Amino acid sequence: MNLKDRIKELSRPTGEEDTLPVEYPAPRFAVGRKQAVAVALISMGLVGAWAFTRPPAPQPTWEEPPEPAKIVVSVVGEVEHPGLVTLAPGARVADALAAAVPKESADLLVLNQAQVLVDAQQILVQPSTPDAPPEVAGVEASGLISINTATAEQLTSLDGVGQATANAIVAHREANGPFATPEALMEVKGIGPAKFAALEGQITL
Repeated sequence: MNLKDRIKELSRPTGEEDTLPVEYPAPRFAVGRKQAVAVALISMGLVGAWAFTRPPAPQPTWEEPPEPAKIVVSVVGEVEHPGLVTLAPGARVADALAAAVPKESADLLVLNQAQVLVDAQQILVQPSTPDAPPEVAGVEASGLISINTATAEQLTSLDGVGQATANAIVAHREANGPFATPEALMEVKGIGPAKFAALEGQITL
């Protein structure tokens, strides 16, 4: 038998070993079941009372920035007094225009005079655009007479063109079609180079 087996044999329990008696100390006091429940209820009550009576956590406060006592706007363009205008908060575009005094040439229709102004705003007052004169058939916007569309009455407004010559121009146009060039007007009876030279600055196709 080797050493390992010998040690195993010697350490095998035989069932005859003596059991050492162990004495446990007696408890100093005993807590009954009812007492334990009472203690637990009292503890829960104290925790609940603390939760209800503790002061609430402070909430963050937001303060609105104070409104300025006055606002300053710039009015430029077609006004008598361009520059900075000081107004009360809540003023409108109409108030700024009243202070700057628009000129007669100012175009106020493009401005929303009911708009509430804010500090540092600029108002540009633009000049009004004159209405273009209405176009008349046979007469260009430049005032030139069209030899291809003008009536006989309109042609008589040309220097040196009477009713007979005007009728001849209209008849030639109806018979041969529109004039291709202003110089073609000399094909009409009664209009020679001299008369055409006098008419050249007054006519167009």
